[in-house]
Amino acid sequence: MVAWESLLERDAIILFELSPGVVSYEEQPSVEIYYDDSSPRKYFPDFAVTLRNGSVAHVEVKPAEKLKGRTTRARFSLIAAQYERQARQFWILTDDEIRKEPRLSNLKLLAYHRRETLMPLHLDTLLSALEPRTSASFADFSEVFGGPTLVFRLLAAGLLTCDLNEPIQNGTAIHTTFKGAPNDSLFF
Repeated sequence: MVAWESLLERDAIILFELSPGVVSYEEQPSVEIYYDDSSPRKYFPDFAVTLRNGSVAHVEVKPAEKLKGRTTRARFSLIAAQYERQARQFWILTDDEIRKEPRLSNLKLLAYHRRETLMPLHLDTLLSALEPRTSASFADFSEVFGGPTLVFRLLAAGLLTCDLNEPIQNGTAIHTTFKGAPNDSLFF
């Protein structure tokens, strides 16, 4: 379990957990040194996110309002410059990106359905039922699987996809993903 220090960080974790392009993440992974004038300063990034392509990005989670202050902006500008000099990735995620709706509500719903794992034998049967279809409506897939629960679980497992920036409804277009290339998409 990963610790979080704010509700905004908790919401960021939901994005990390359900982004197909994220392999792993950890909280406050290291102490980083940056320079303010010539004085060394310590910085503790909120998260390190390892991506499917093998790269690692350090992530700071901050309310957008806090980034408007001159001192905070200057501090993070220095931190970002230090990462750039080291050819390392550094991202600042704000509540504007993290709490984008309806994406966040959809991801919370999928996180709820992700708590139960799909059994491998059961999974093979499900995938054979999907094979003739590459896309259909949420209602159509619900009919194939005897209700919406399994559709949500397959979406949470990344075996089905949909546009999470739109509310998930009966008419939502759902697409299969299991035959294509790895999905490197990020929800942030």
